[in-house]
Amino acid sequence: MNEQELIKKCLDGDKKSLEQLIHSVQGLIFNLSLRFLWNRMDAEDATQEILLKIVTNLSKFNGHSKFQTWAYQVSTNYLINQKQTKIETVLTSFDIYADDLQIYKAPFEYNLPDKALLEKEMKVSCTLAMLQCLTREQRLTFILGSILNINSKIGAVITDTTPENFRKRLELARKILANFLNENCGVYNPANKCRCSNRINTALASGRLNKNIMNYNDKIETYNEEMEELCSLEGLYQNHGSFKSNSSFVEQLNDIIATKQIINGI
Repeated sequence: MNEQELIKKCLDGDKKSLEQLIHSVQGLIFNLSLRFLWNRMDAEDATQEILLKIVTNLSKFNGHSKFQTWAYQVSTNYLINQKQTKIETVLTSFDIYADDLQIYKAPFEYNLPDKALLEKEMKVSCTLAMLQCLTREQRLTFILGSILNINSKIGAVITDTTPENFRKRLELARKILANFLNENCGVYNPANKCRCSNRINTALASGRLNKNIMNYNDKIETYNEEMEELCSLEGLYQNHGSFKSNSSFVEQLNDIIATKQIINGI
């Protein structure tokens, strides 16, 4: 069954087809939302709201692009117009984040058996937090272009701009992030003193890291050790892998899936 046939069945009220359609994009939307918002709970809430918008506006999909592209359009429109998040009120600039990275709580060493797990959690959390210092437009462009590997032609459709403007935004976002990482991050540039392992105690003391609640490291569906290109900006972020959600979005949307009138926006 091709995409258009599947969507037609959804609009005709076929529940299984709509579940299939939601399954085809929910992971993509969640990964975009988590990288954009940083906070897992916020990302799961956003994913549910975005899927709701997709379902209730499905009749407006005109087929001029792939359904996945349209789903990304709905997602980016939703995310970029959200009210300011808590982390955005804290990380208002790269200078503030650089100052934060200079704060350590003694002891610096953390040598318990879960060190490797917490160190990777720190790495993912910290590098995603850096994205919050970008403007929302730059952040979305970097996530789409550098992490999700979406080309400028499709990226332009998703973000309602031209391929040239998309490439310019991406180039600027990459430059800003690379400069910050090169000057501050010990993973990206070994000459810097900051090390994820040395910040574990600081993160635990501040509540940013919770041993009992992993936001990233134990919820990765795919991980490729060969992507550990630590001196590469794209490699550093793509190495995170693909994140999985705690939520079953299809179950949450069961009432909508079962109601043809809602799907058609009536």
